[in-house]
Amino acid sequence: MQQNPSADLRNNLNQSSSLLGALDAVTQWRPFAVLVMTFLACVVVNATFAAIFASMVMSGMAGFLFMLAILMTFGIALVGINAAGILVSDGVWGRPQRNITDALLTSLFTSHRLLLVLLFEGILFLAYLLVLGVLLLICKIPGVGPLLFAIVYPVAALLTGLVLFGLLYVAIPLAAPAIWSGSTAISALVMLKEIARHRLIMAVVMSLMLGLLMVVVSGIVVGIVGSGVGITLSMSAGIFGMSMNFDGLMGLMGGSGGNSGYMWALGLGSTILFLVAAIPVFLVGMKGAAIIHHTAIAGLSLREAEDKVNQQLQAAKERAQEIKTQVAAQAAAAQQATPKEAPAGLTCPSCSMTVTDADLFCGGCGHKLK
Repeated sequence: MQQNPSADLRNNLNQSSSLLGALDAVTQWRPFAVLVMTFLACVVVNATFAAIFASMVMSGMAGFLFMLAILMTFGIALVGINAAGILVSDGVWGRPQRNITDALLTSLFTSHRLLLVLLFEGILFLAYLLVLGVLLLICKIPGVGPLLFAIVYPVAALLTGLVLFGLLYVAIPLAAPAIWSGSTAISALVMLKEIARHRLIMAVVMSLMLGLLMVVVSGIVVGIVGSGVGITLSMSAGIFGMSMNFDGLMGLMGGSGGNSGYMWALGLGSTILFLVAAIPVFLVGMKGAAIIHHTAIAGLSLREAEDKVNQQLQAAKERAQEIKTQVAAQAAAAQQATPKEAPAGLTCPSCSMTVTDADLFCGGCGHKLK
């Protein structure tokens, strides 16, 4: 019996794929621990390179070390965030949640797929902007320019809006969940294309709902942490030996009263608080994105679309091979058709006048040739 896409979509919306299920992410300790370890690893790498950079600031290696620190931090953050996303998405796809080591190894060997997908999306967007710029340039032609602009302007405005919404609500935020689900780069691109074609409005609405949910969670977390910070700092006035008002905090951070050591303690504690408060909101967003992706692809003919793309890629490869063969054949034919250079003519060794092989004496100077 043929499957009904609308029924599948309603079932997914009514079951565990509801966005409210994203709130469950705050109770999962494995992705939380992965994000904490990722943050600490980035801090350690940056602190190490900062110490090395300070000792080699005048050498020619400083710039190289700076770029290396950026690349290592980016790589660690990418692998760690992807690992947390893989752990979060396991529950969305009904898989048993893997352990941290397996998630990190999977992320290590699949993170490049996300970079390829985002790079391809960026190239497509730049190509679209280039085509749009050429069309607008054509509209500057005297005479027919205003008529062309009257047609190009509304079409370009509508199409650009759709492209931007597709990028902001489908291509970019759902690229990572597509990779977390275990898809290859080509499969992920096919998924995103089909979602943009058939489920764009639904993806936009669910993304807005996820944003509102994250705002609510952020408000709750800020309320919890903020009230705790206020009461704790007010009760810590005896430790600092000063009034914990704004002026007192400024004096503390300025090192007055011999309390300069507490500045580092306050900074470290604030960093830990920020990390503990931000990670749950981030996890809700990650699981929400995975839910949106899982819901959006329900009932779509992804296998047929992927087979069609693979056929097009194979046809393009065959065509490129044919062109390469034709160019090589034409080059070989042109090389064979090129006339060989005639051997250099004989000259008289005395006066350099041209002579023939049958001459016994030079006709110019009378030099004996044979």
